[in-house]
Formats: sequence, C-alpha cells, structure tokens
Amino acid sequence: MRPVKLVMSAFGSYAGEEVIDFSEMKQGVFLITGDTGAGKTTIFDGITYALYDQTSGGKREGDMMRSQYAEPSIQTFVELTFLYRGETYVVRRNPNYKRTSRRKNKEGAYPLAKEAASVTLWMPDGREFPGKIKEINEKIVEILGVGGPQFTQIAMIAQGEFIRLLHASSRERKEIFAKVFDTERYARLQLKLREESKELYGKLEDNRKLCLHEIQGVQCLPESQFLLEWEENSRLLETNPVQILESLGKLIQEIQERESEIRRQETENRRKMEENTFYLRQAREINQLFAQEREAEKEIADRTALLQLQKSQEERAKAALWEQKDKWESQAPEWNQQIAEWKGLFPKYGQLKEKLHILQQAEKMQEEVEKGWDQSKERLEGIYVLIQNAEMRQKELEEIIGKIPALSEAEKELTAKQSVLEEMEETCQKVRTYEKSLELEQKKVQAALTFYQEKSQIYEEKNQKFVEEQVGILAQDLQEGQPCPVCGSRKHPQKAFLSSQAVTGRQVEQAKKEREEADQKLNQSREQFQKVQESCEKEKTLLQRDGNRIFGENFQPEYILPALEECRQKRAETSHQLAQAREQEDQCEEQKKIQQQLTEERELLLKQQEAWNQKQYQAKLQVETVSQASQLLRKELPFETEEELKRQLQAAEERRKQLEQEKIQAEKSLQELQQEIAKNQGMLEEQQKNQNLLRNRLEGKEQAEESSLQEREDQLKKEAGKLEQEKLRLAGLQSGNQQAKGRLAKLQQEREGLKGQYEIISNLDKTANGNLTQHIRMDFQTYIQRRYFRYMIAEANRRLMKMNGSKFLLQCRELEHLAKQGEAGLDLDIYDLITDKVRDVKTLSGGESFLAALAMALGMADVIQNTAGKVQIDTMFIDEGFGSLDEEARNKAVLILRELAGNTRLVGIISHVTELKEQMDQKLVISKSDKGSSAKWVIEN
Repeated sequence: MRPVKLVMSAFGSYAGEEVIDFSEMKQGVFLITGDTGAGKTTIFDGITYALYDQTSGGKREGDMMRSQYAEPSIQTFVELTFLYRGETYVVRRNPNYKRTSRRKNKEGAYPLAKEAASVTLWMPDGREFPGKIKEINEKIVEILGVGGPQFTQIAMIAQGEFIRLLHASSRERKEIFAKVFDTERYARLQLKLREESKELYGKLEDNRKLCLHEIQGVQCLPESQFLLEWEENSRLLETNPVQILESLGKLIQEIQERESEIRRQETENRRKMEENTFYLRQAREINQLFAQEREAEKEIADRTALLQLQKSQEERAKAALWEQKDKWESQAPEWNQQIAEWKGLFPKYGQLKEKLHILQQAEKMQEEVEKGWDQSKERLEGIYVLIQNAEMRQKELEEIIGKIPALSEAEKELTAKQSVLEEMEETCQKVRTYEKSLELEQKKVQAALTFYQEKSQIYEEKNQKFVEEQVGILAQDLQEGQPCPVCGSRKHPQKAFLSSQAVTGRQVEQAKKEREEADQKLNQSREQFQKVQESCEKEKTLLQRDGNRIFGENFQPEYILPALEECRQKRAETSHQLAQAREQEDQCEEQKKIQQQLTEERELLLKQQEAWNQKQYQAKLQVETVSQASQLLRKELPFETEEELKRQLQAAEERRKQLEQEKIQAEKSLQELQQEIAKNQGMLEEQQKNQNLLRNRLEGKEQAEESSLQEREDQLKKEAGKLEQEKLRLAGLQSGNQQAKGRLAKLQQEREGLKGQYEIISNLDKTANGNLTQHIRMDFQTYIQRRYFRYMIAEANRRLMKMNGSKFLLQCRELEHLAKQGEAGLDLDIYDLITDKVRDVKTLSGGESFLAALAMALGMADVIQNTAGKVQIDTMFIDEGFGSLDEEARNKAVLILRELAGNTRLVGIISHVTELKEQMDQKLVISKSDKGSSAKWVIEN
C-alpha cells in the first residue's frame, strides 16, 4: 500500500481542507518537520483513520479528531487515494461530529446538527463498493491483507515502543509477540492441555476418594476371622486393588453363613411359639365362659329391678292421661267459637287498609303539589335576579376582551427581549470563566518560560564548557615532535590542560534534551493560552454586539441583570393579564348562552305556576273525602290494626293446639312405657335361658391358670424380635458390602483408564507449558515465537551491520545459556564483533540503542509482511530518535532507509533534528498558527 494523495478537512490540528500529494516526491525518503504540536504525526493518523477508522496510537477515536480550529460549517473528513498492487483505490471517511445546520430554527438562527459517521470506498474500476461501514472496513482489510493493529506495527516505527522491545525481558517480549505474530492460539493450546491435565487429575482424585469412601463403608462381623486381613488389604488401593476385592468377597461369604444360622434359629422359635399359643388359647376360652356366667347373673338382677320401676311409672301415666282428656273436653268448644268470630273480621280490616292507603296517597300528593308550587315560585323569583346579573356581567366582559390585541403584542416584544438578555447573561458568565482561565494559563506560560530559560542557560553553559574542554582533550595525547591538530606546530611549550570540572558529550546531550522538553512544554502552554484567549475574545465580541443593540453605545455588562429581572417581571404580568383576558373571551360567549337559557326558563315557569294552582285544589278535596270514610269504618272494629287481630287469633289457636298436644303426649308416653315393659320382659326371659345353657357347659369344670403361659409367650416373642433384628442387621451389612464390591470393581476399572489418559495428557501438558524437570522453562508459544524472533533478528542484523560499521550484532540467547528459573527463550544479547564477546543489550549507548531498535523495527516489519501472506505495505513512518545519533551513524541510518525505500516504497521520517533538515532534500513542512496548521512540500534540486 502506497499513498498517492491525502486530503484532511477539519481533522486534528488542520482547520480547513489540507491536501498532501505524495506524487510530487522524486524518491521515497522524505522528512516531516515542524513545531511541537503542529500535527506531524497527524499525517500518519489521517492515513490510518481513513483505512481502519482508528488513529496510529489507538488512543483517539475518529470522533475525537474534529479540529478545534474549524468553523462549525466546515466538514470533517479524510480522503485517501492509494496504490496497491498497481491498482488505485479511494476511501473517504468522516466521524461523528456537529456542523451548522442548513435550515434555520424558530428563532431564525442556524443551529448545530449531528453528522453521522460514514465511509465510502471507490474500487479501481471507478464504481462505489456497496455496503455499510462494517462491510467496507472488512473489504479494506481483505484488499490490504492486514488489519489496523498490524498495519500500525508495520508502517509506524515509534522510538519509545522499539527501545522498550529492545530492553524488554523474555516475558515482556512474549506478550508483545503474542499480539504481533498472533501466537495466542498456541497459548490457548497450552491452556487447553493444562485444563485437560487438571481435569483428569481431578477425576483420578475423585475416583480415589470414591474408592476410599466405598472401602470405609465396608463393615465386618465383630467376631470375623477375616478382620485383620481386610484391614491390611484395604490399604492397597494404589498397589494391589484386586486383593481388596478378594478380601471383600471373603467377608460377604462369612455374613451369608451367619444368615443361614439365624434362619435355623428362627424356625425353632416359631415351633415353640405355636405350641404355647395353642395351650394359652384353650385356657382363655374356659376363663371367658366363667366370666360370661357371672356377667349374666348380674344382668338378670338389673333387668328384674328395672321392670318393677317401669310398672310403677305405668300407673302414674294412666292417671295423667285421664286428667288431660277432661281438660280438653271442657275448654276446646269456647276457643273454637272465638276463633271463628275473629276470622270473620278480616274483610273489614282490608277495606280500612285500602281507605288509609288512599288517604296517605292523597296527603302525599297534596304535599308534593304545595312543595312544587313553592319551588316554582322561588325559582321564578331567582330567574329574574339571574337575568339582571347576566346583563351586567356581559357588559363587563365585552370591555375586557377589547384589551387582548394590545396585551398580545406587548407579550411578544417582552419575550424576544428576555431571550436576548438571557443569552447575553450566559455569554457574560462564559467571559468571566474564560478570564479566570486566561489568568491561570498566563501563569502557566510564565512558569514554563522561566523553566525553559533555566534549562536553556544550563545547556548553553555546559555546551560552552564542553567546547572549551576540547582543547584540553586534544592536548592529552599530544607528544613532542608530533604536529598540533590546531596550529600544526611540532613544539608544545605550553599545552592546554583538562580541568577537573570537564563536561562530557553525554551531559551536553542530556541538557539539550531537557531544553527541548522544556521548549515543548512552553509551546504547549502558549497554545493553550492562545486557545483560551481566542475563545474569550469571541464571546466578548458577541456580548458587545448584543449590548450595543439593546442598551446603546454606552453598554456595560452590569446593565444586563437588572434589565433581565425587570423584563421577566413585566413579561410575567403581561402574560397573566393576557391569559385572564382570553379566559374572559370564552366566558363572554358562554354568558350569552346563559342569558338565552334564563329567558326561556322564565316563560316555562310562568306556565307551570298556573298548573300548580289547579292541582292544589283537587288534592285538598280528595283528602277530606277519604278521611271521613276511614273514620266511620274504624269504629266497627275491636282492634286498632289487622296485625293486632292476627296476633290475638294466633294466640287463641296456639292455646287450643297446646291443649290437644298435651292430651296426645300423655297417650304417647303411656304407650311407649308399655312397649318398653314388654321388651324388657322378653329380654329377661332370654337372659335366663342363656344363663342355664352356660351352667350346663361349665358343669364339672374349673378356671385355668393363664399367667405362666403368657410369660412363656412374651419370652418367645422377645427372642423372635432379637433374631429379626440380627437378620436385618446382617442383611444391611450384606447389601452394603455387595454394593460396595460392585462399585469398587467399576471404579477400579474406570481408574485404570483414567491413569492411562492422565499419563499421556500430563506429559503433553508439562512439555507444552515448559514444566519438565531439569529443563529450561520454555513453553510451546515461546518456542514458536523464538522462531519468529530469530528470523526477525536475522533481518535486523542485515541492516544493523551497515548502520554501525560492523561493530556489533543482535543475538538470540542460546538455549544452553538460558536460565532454568522463570520464563526464558526470548532473551536478547549483543555480540561484539570487535571484542568477540557477548554482552547484555542494555550496555548499548543511546545512539547504538536507537540503531538497534530501528533495525529490529524494520526486521519485525519484514517478518510481519512475509507472514501475513506476502502483503505489500510500501509505506513506513519513523517517529523521532535521530537526535541521539552522531553524524556518521545518522548518515548510515538514512542510507539504509533510502535502500529500503528504493523506487517503490515510501519512508517518512518525523523529526526535529536540525542536521536532518539540512541533509534531506524532500521535506513536508508543517506550520502552526493561531488558526490551525498547514502542510507544504519543500523539494530541493
């Protein structure tokens, strides 16, 4: 991939549309130079963002790259035209950002609208590739053959990153290479083997625990002859598990023999129990007959006494029955006559009730008529009053409605004025905030300036001393007779001496570096100060423009708040008055409808008044007529109400019924008593007959002794219970041991299979994860990475030999020299070609470290491209690092980069080094101003 043209609009530090045409270069190596923060690295960010929707550092997303210098109406986008395998592609991408809307809002201004992220890809045939953002991103990766992270590793060399890789430990390189060369799949293989090994070991442990659990669950007879043998063999799980099963079989056989003995004892016990039960049953039958004979004699005596009592009760019941019959025959005829007379009065009570009901209805009607007449009269009087009030209210409403147009216009004017004043107050607050920030940023600039002056003075002093001490350094090796390198004289009467406070070149370089860092901080502080100052002046201009329009040429910011409060109060009062007036407008129409309704209701009430007068007369006449008829009928009746008649009639009927019931009850009681006497007489005769039969059966017999037989039966039952418990216990032991034997056999078979699997997987796990004893701790992933590492070092040394004049090489530490503790395998050494010795890479100087890091970076880029399907990334950017090189090393490094570029590749060097500016013929100069950055090609012939 080689960029042809890059267009950046409102991107990073570039405020407008910046076009960088790479086709203007004559050769592939060029310098990107400019002030700190001008936007040199943004060139590579723009290329990376256009291709992969990310920046080179990966820390800033595209929507964070909107230029702070850009006007709201300027679009933010990056468009890249690039060549790949001889074909031209164009990709244009923009992030989420806010721009000025093309339509005005309600206030007539152009608000900010959100622009959604988008990307467009044009293919070599000129057609636009169809698809959304995700599909286009995947298509670009398909075209180039690499993704964003790999592209930045291949095409961007940052000094800090590769110096870190140069000095990293084996473990740190392992983490870096895992991402660069995608070797994490080997780590996943290692992890899978480790997990499988742990899983198999866990299964073996679970199997062992289950076996021990089954062994511990085995139970022996207390008197077992195999107890000692079992205790010894149960410990042979790991050495001789077959012997455990054999011992367990002997225990099971012993329990079976004991069970046979218990069953024989149970049979003998059942025979004895059956014999004893027969004799006990015979004794109980004889004793039960004697008990029945005694009970029969007692029941006959009780039955005889009961019959005597019932016969005396029969005589008293007959006397009570004759008394009740006499009472019934004397009182019943009188009650029958009274009841018949009272029943004949019911029709008259019905007539009275009807008369009273009619009277009640007539009186109710009379009350309703009178009430209706009063209400009609009262309503009519009220209507007259309401009509008069409505006419007065109508006049008041019409006066209020006439004020609505003036109030509406006043409200609009006050609303517009309040909006302007609120915006001015908000702008005023922003100005105060910016002024405070400005004071703070000014202090920071002053502090940074002081710090820079101090560092600059230190550098100038050390540089001056260093130059002054060069004469003393030259004079150290000056001998009589040899020409002086300064003046050429062969006599040296007064040689210069090296002072005790001599300054080294490294100290000068360090002071220079600190001065450059201080200069960078000073520029950053100034940029921030200018940014805040620009924002403050912008807000002040807006505030003054609006103030002159509202308050005139003598506007002061303190005028805003009082005017705003007064405006808000007037607007609130006007809005309230307008709302009230509009409410009255609706009420006016409603009031007209009310007046019409009141007039119609008055006419209706006048007609109703006449009808009520006629109803009053008719109701009064009906009440008087019905009242006289009901009074005549009431005088003929003995009771006040029909309900009283019913109560008296019911009481008479109940008394007559009571007499009848008492007579019937006496007859019934006598009959029941006579039936009971007859029943008891029959039962007595039956009991006497049964007693005679019992006496005949017991003739010549005596009561039997049961206690000894019962004791014998209880004793035999206890023995049977003990035998049953022993049988159950033995059955439990037998069942448990049988199940344990079956489970143990199955577990032992499973254990043999697990042991074979674990032995294989465990060896693979230890080998892949580098855990073999007496071996270097190099896992499978590191072994694969070591091949990439040696390949990368070989590519790096090919260039490093030219850059350092064949002084040293990079070397991957040999296996026999690796430590056996901790992670190893990716250790880096230096082979010194001059001394023929190997030393640590950290012994390199700053310049040597940069050359080594640059060589490694180029080597890694070659390896990544070759391992990514021979992809063609014909572009590379190198960010800083040349300041630590002397002239010779710098020239060699540039020469290597030119060889790398050739006629097809593009190599951009991002640097502040002055010597590089003089050395490079092709420069992309980035200039920074208060309005943003700009880029310009400077190509010297």
